[in-house]
Amino acid sequence: MSEQPLVTGSAANALGIFCHALHMALVFFALLGWLIPSGPVLIGHLIYIPGLIAVWLLNKGVCPLNNIESRLTTGRWRNPSNAEEGSFIVTIVQRYLNLHPTQRLMDAITYGLMAIVWGLSWLHLSLLKT
Repeated sequence: MSEQPLVTGSAANALGIFCHALHMALVFFALLGWLIPSGPVLIGHLIYIPGLIAVWLLNKGVCPLNNIESRLTTGRWRNPSNAEEGSFIVTIVQRYLNLHPTQRLMDAITYGLMAIVWGLSWLHLSLLKT
C-alpha cells in the first residue's frame, strides 16, 4: 500500500480542524450525554461509553478517527509525529488547562470518569421511567 497522502495543503489543515472539532464533540457527549433527558439518547450513551472503551482497547489506545486522519494526510495508518494519536485527552488537558499529567494518570482519570458517567446515564434513565 502506498504511503502517499490523499489530502494535502489547506485541505489537510481543514481536515485536521474538522477532526479536532469532531473529537471534542465526542468527548463532550461522553462526559455530558447523561444529562440529556431523553430515553433514546441515554440508551445511546449507555452503548457509546463501553463501545468507546472497547475501540480504544482494540486499537492500542488510539481513536480510529486519528488513524483515518493520519491515513488521509500522511498515507500511513499510524503517525508517530501526531501528538494526539493515542494521547488525545492528555494533549487537550495540556493545551486547554496548561496541566501536564502522565498518560497513565490520564488513563486512570478517563476510565474512572467513563464509569461515573455511564452510571449516571443508568440513573437518569431509571428516573425517566418512573
